[in-house]
Amino acid sequence: MCARFTTFKRINHYRKMTPLVFLFVCVVLVNSAELSNERDNVREEKLRSGLIDAFQNIKKASAKGGIDDESPLTSDLVGSMIQAPNTSRDEKSTTEDSFDLFADDDGLSFAVNSKMEDEQKQSTTEKAHNVQHIVKTTKLEKTTSKPSKDVFGKLNDSIRSAVNESRMALKRDGLNMTQFTGIESMLRVFDAEILMRQWRDLQGALTGECKKEMQMYVDGLHEKRLWALKMEDAGGRYTSMFYWGNNYWTGSAELCQVLNQQQATPAPSNKSSSSQIFSEWRQDVSMTGSGPPFRAAFYTVRVSVTSELPEIVKTRRTLHLGLCLPYSCSGEAVSALVGKAKAPLLQHTVLAVRTPFHGGYSYIEDPTFQTLLGVCCILAVVLITATVYDVRISQEIGRRKQRAANIATNTPSDLKLDLNALEDIAVANGKSIYNVNNNIPIGNSSKEQLTDTASTSTEDELKLSIWSKLLLSFSMRTNIIQIFDQSVGADTVPVVHGLRTLSMVWVIFGHTCIVVFKYADNTALRAILEKSFWFQLIISAVYSVDTFFCLGGMLVTFLYFRSNAKGKLDRLTKGRRNFASGALQFLGLLGYRFARLTAPYLFVLGVVEVTMKWFAHNAVFEPPAMDYETCPKYWWRNLLYINTLFPVEQMCMLWSWYLSDDTQFYAVSAILLILSTSHFKLSASLTGVFFVSSLVTTGYVSWSNDHIPNSEDPFTQFDKIYDKPWTRLGPYLVGMLTGWILFKTNLKIRMSRIWAWVGWLICAATFLFLIFGLYNTELSVASAAVYSALSHSLWAACVGWVIIACSTGHGGWVRPLLASPVLYPFSRVTYCAYLVHPVVLRYVAMHLTHPIHLGELLVFVLFLGLTVISYFLAFLVSVAFEAPIVMMLKLLSPQKKSH
Repeated sequence: MCARFTTFKRINHYRKMTPLVFLFVCVVLVNSAELSNERDNVREEKLRSGLIDAFQNIKKASAKGGIDDESPLTSDLVGSMIQAPNTSRDEKSTTEDSFDLFADDDGLSFAVNSKMEDEQKQSTTEKAHNVQHIVKTTKLEKTTSKPSKDVFGKLNDSIRSAVNESRMALKRDGLNMTQFTGIESMLRVFDAEILMRQWRDLQGALTGECKKEMQMYVDGLHEKRLWALKMEDAGGRYTSMFYWGNNYWTGSAELCQVLNQQQATPAPSNKSSSSQIFSEWRQDVSMTGSGPPFRAAFYTVRVSVTSELPEIVKTRRTLHLGLCLPYSCSGEAVSALVGKAKAPLLQHTVLAVRTPFHGGYSYIEDPTFQTLLGVCCILAVVLITATVYDVRISQEIGRRKQRAANIATNTPSDLKLDLNALEDIAVANGKSIYNVNNNIPIGNSSKEQLTDTASTSTEDELKLSIWSKLLLSFSMRTNIIQIFDQSVGADTVPVVHGLRTLSMVWVIFGHTCIVVFKYADNTALRAILEKSFWFQLIISAVYSVDTFFCLGGMLVTFLYFRSNAKGKLDRLTKGRRNFASGALQFLGLLGYRFARLTAPYLFVLGVVEVTMKWFAHNAVFEPPAMDYETCPKYWWRNLLYINTLFPVEQMCMLWSWYLSDDTQFYAVSAILLILSTSHFKLSASLTGVFFVSSLVTTGYVSWSNDHIPNSEDPFTQFDKIYDKPWTRLGPYLVGMLTGWILFKTNLKIRMSRIWAWVGWLICAATFLFLIFGLYNTELSVASAAVYSALSHSLWAACVGWVIIACSTGHGGWVRPLLASPVLYPFSRVTYCAYLVHPVVLRYVAMHLTHPIHLGELLVFVLFLGLTVISYFLAFLVSVAFEAPIVMMLKLLSPQKKSH
């Protein structure tokens, strides 16, 4: 009995000592946790907070004399509230909230099972992280012993600040923001860890099949399934160069697409070493294995990112984040999912979501594409037919010439000249009149008989109908020969070809740099390059357009006065009064220009609309312009060449602003030229008024808008200064003056060598000033207005000097360079090259799935490749559209040149 009493007394003593034992064990655990691993600070803070709650529960239990076994709620080791079998529904909700509060960063939970069993159960989170819950295996019995208040008081005082700090940090989705030390942790926006941790809150933003498949994706991430890891790997995240301008965290759209292809692991085979190496490589990059249990799709989310810490993000940044998610999720669902997620340090707002895998646009259903396809099919048939017809006629001409040569070999010498002259006439009339006389006897040397045959040959000549001539206008053989012709007419200015070609190459170079910098991961490189002296050559490419304006004004003026002097315009206006003849001339000039430019223009306009619609629905990157919306609405403005009279936001095919301005200038010049034939002084006075008003208007617009041109952005105030006709008229009028000087001097000006050198020096100095003058220069508003008003006209004046000097024998080595026959073919397709080269640039950029890391050499290589492709496509468009129109206009013109 005494032994029993002694045993019972010891047990009772041990029960009273239980709170102190627990206290000692917990303190030891806290100290060991602090010394074990410094890298797990976040987890330790949460564990410490839980232990503090446990201490407080123990203190309360000791104050009550022990823990009531019959209480509906029991407390586990870390202070989580565990529901007993008789817990009510309201108490259950409180339990779940407490679990969320003490959730681990990696999804770990320290809750015990409600049945207080000894067996341990693993959840999906436990499987993913290979961590088991801490399970209590014994119940706390009642006791009347109370631990010392001083012990708990000292403990609470020492860690109270840590408790408050930890809980405040954990209020925001369990994230301790004070623990982020690396930039990779700071610049997290949306990734697998955020998705898994916040899935309970995020799943409310999804519904239907998307929610179901996203749950499968989250479970796959927890279980570390390979297909889920690949989907996460295909998503974008911060990698590097955030402070070097990398705003494209696109991930890999290709990898996301490949996941939909179920790829089984190939069986091992005894092949060559190279195939085995390739097989090992496939295994190393995980190109094999089953895909996800659903169809995956790639999304590009454009988010605006800010931060309350200015040392991290000083200004608002726009990031393009790639995500590989289930295909069943719409763009709206992905936007809600990403927008509801909370990043550690950054605040983000979803601006737009692109779904390139979902498509949404079909070529076949687009009326514009159907029209283009029909036109191309009909045109292909006409081109082939015309080419075959032209080849057959050429072969017939060859046989006739061979027959004439055979006759000439057996003809007396005094008749050879007459026979050759007859054949030359037949060939000179060429493609409109062909000699089909088959009655010339071979070997007949009779002078009288040959004379009779020659006299009757004209009766057997076959004249082509107008329809045959029009058909031959589409002959690819004839048009290709015409494009590559190395000769020019006597009435032309050969240096125009060189200026036109070099200016077009300069335009392509400038546009290439603008487009590729938009899709680069090191856009800050431009800020460095802008400080380079030679970078001004790229920025100053805007002056190449002024060269085109000057050439246009010069050519229309020179050719008009030449044609009028030769009486070629009298056929159109003969027998009519001055006003009627002038109106007919005006309509004729505008009609000729409209017919010559519109066919290739409309074709490329349709191509731009169709391709931009496809890019808007299928490209990873956002299109550089809104042509997929503006072209279907406002294409008629392009057709009428008035699109620059409207806001730039409504402009279709942005680079077509030049065609609009040039056509409007052409209409003004036509009026001035027609007026000059009868009222030259009035025409000259109006030209001067237009020129001065253009300069004043440009300066006023620049001054009123505080426009200061600089090397960083030459396209500032694009919609107010750059593309408006009243600010760009000056170079065209300078070109008209140049054309009039060439006509009046008949391309002959006497000038001493000294004055020629002075002119070239002034011209070269002006060119260099306009190209490099803004380098490291800051202008005031007034000086910037003067610069904007005069710079473009000064450039055109220098171009005019180059044309006059080279055309009148004072060009030196510049004339052979600009008038080189090698440049003629490129010059003849300049118009089509201007139309198609931005389409090529956009096509290349929109097929990228990753940003480009730019460098000087890479930009130059891209420029060369894009130039070659642009001129090749321009050659095709010119042969199919431009050249046939030019040939038909020659047939229908008043001169009626033979085809």
